[in-house]
Amino acid sequence: MTDQSFHNEVKRAIASYEQENKRYANRTRQMIAKYGEIEALSRLMINADLQMGFQTLRDAGYLDKTFEAVVVRFPDKFKPNVVEAAQWRLDHPYQLL
Repeated sequence: MTDQSFHNEVKRAIASYEQENKRYANRTRQMIAKYGEIEALSRLMINADLQMGFQTLRDAGYLDKTFEAVVVRFPDKFKPNVVEAAQWRLDHPYQLL
């Protein structure tokens, strides 16, 4: 998949969260602006905290629209530990604190 496909997937994940949550993802957008998409998503995956976006989309039944799903669909863009963390979150969505 192309860089543009990846970028579009990240944008769709943000839009899905904003639609479900009915508010602008300001902190997420700031983090992406500061670190770039790959680094921002990597940081979110390895962070032990449950992110609001994941929780919102999980509870709405949209795990396939999470950043975790984006990371798993584009494993070549991330370090193996980041992909493993994303896959674990998708496999255990209710075991996160």
